[in-house]
Amino acid sequence: MARKAVSKPVSRASADKIAAKPASEGLEDDSFSGRQFITALARGLDVLGAFRAGDPPLSNQELAKRCQLPRPTISRITHTLTELGYLSYHEGFGCYELGGAMLTLGHVAQGNFQAFNDARPVMSALAEFSNANVGIGMRDRLNMVYLLVCKAPSGIGLRFETGSKVPIIHTAMGRAYLAGAGRSDVQTLESRLLKKYAGEAGSVRHAIDAAREEYEAHGFCSSAGGWYEDVNGIAAPIPWPEVADTVVLNCGAPASLMPKERMLTEVGPRLVEAARAIGDMLQAAEAKAA
Repeated sequence: MARKAVSKPVSRASADKIAAKPASEGLEDDSFSGRQFITALARGLDVLGAFRAGDPPLSNQELAKRCQLPRPTISRITHTLTELGYLSYHEGFGCYELGGAMLTLGHVAQGNFQAFNDARPVMSALAEFSNANVGIGMRDRLNMVYLLVCKAPSGIGLRFETGSKVPIIHTAMGRAYLAGAGRSDVQTLESRLLKKYAGEAGSVRHAIDAAREEYEAHGFCSSAGGWYEDVNGIAAPIPWPEVADTVVLNCGAPASLMPKERMLTEVGPRLVEAARAIGDMLQAAEAKAA
């Protein structure tokens, strides 16, 4: 399988500069189909999803690059979204940023995940023990998106924020999702992965099978250099039956901070315990709110 790898090992000094790159796969890569699917709507949502925390206002050219769409198409979409209040246009710079209508949606979405705030002490304890960044994520197409992040106490780590995305097939977080999701969900996802990674069917199926085997044997999934060279990660599904999709807890760090052997023998069991504790918290919060 082709790997996303840097050209040389990641040093402690440069590790903090690695950022998740939430580039859109493009609708063509995701095997969407069916009479109910509205491509124009999907493209508009792609544009909204192209904005990242800390971005300056974005031009149509930059949005076209991120969304892999023609610039005239982007221009029509940004005009429509601006008219509806989902984008704001900066006349002097000719660029866009998220508008007030998105703030309303974000507030509603944040309320739905409010229970995750109870998980912060558990995540912080795991970050301190592992010397790694700890995150909770869910699937977004062929990526995993971070919902919550706790930084490594050393201050040296991978630069992830809420909203950062990592690829499913190359990362521990993605593999834990594959191991924990329902069979029908994984079958649908597998067909999309096979289309994206055309010509690598054997490698894709092997990665999915290996993720299930590791999870069944140890309760977690790992990746040592599978995404970036000299970057290790470990993850486990969070048991939360009430949520519609699988939620995952992960640790990620340069190998110099979290060596593979320690990751598997020491961090892995602690991560599984933390995932169970967070699952218990989420279920308790759900029962209390009912």
